[in-house]
This record gives sequence, C-alpha cells and structure tokens, in this order.
Amino acid sequence: MADLSVVENAGEQRYELRNDAGEVLGYLEYMQGEDFIVLPHTEVDRSLRGQGWGDRLVRFALDDLREKGAKAYPTCPFVDRWMQRHDEYEDLRYVPR
Repeated sequence: MADLSVVENAGEQRYELRNDAGEVLGYLEYMQGEDFIVLPHTEVDRSLRGQGWGDRLVRFALDDLREKGAKAYPTCPFVDRWMQRHDEYEDLRYVPR
C-alpha cells in the first residue's frame, strides 16, 4: 500500500489524501452549516480505489469532527453508507428535525 497521509486543508474546506510529494490523490469536501458540517463529496484517485483509502479519509474526517464537537450531515452517498456500516460513528450524524 502506498505511503499516504490524510490532512485537513481548511483553506479549501476539505480533508485531503496526499502522497509524500504533497500531491493530492483524494479529498472529502465539507461545508459549515448552522449546527453541523455538510459532507457533500468524496473523491479518490482511480489508481487507489479498492484499497481502503476512501475509508481512511472518512474515518479521519469524522474523528476530527468528533474531536471538534461537530455533527456531520453526510450528503455524499459514500460517506452516508460508510457511517451506516460503522455504528460507532452514528452518534456524529446530524438528523434534521
């Protein structure tokens, strides 16, 4: 598996999957809502798909949101399905009233 890292790029409002050279190979966008963080889109380079990097990206983002005390509103189908499969993150889900 490639040597990649996940970092928050607050200026671009996204979490990024980067290689050692700093090249962005994937990202998870976010937008600040009134009471929650919207997670609208996730993208991973085709060469990395099926290797678990999308999972790492989502887990990193949700762990970061948990640490910040924020709720997540996943409008990205990938993030929504991921949260459904990982019950330990369902407490972060923002549910509209």
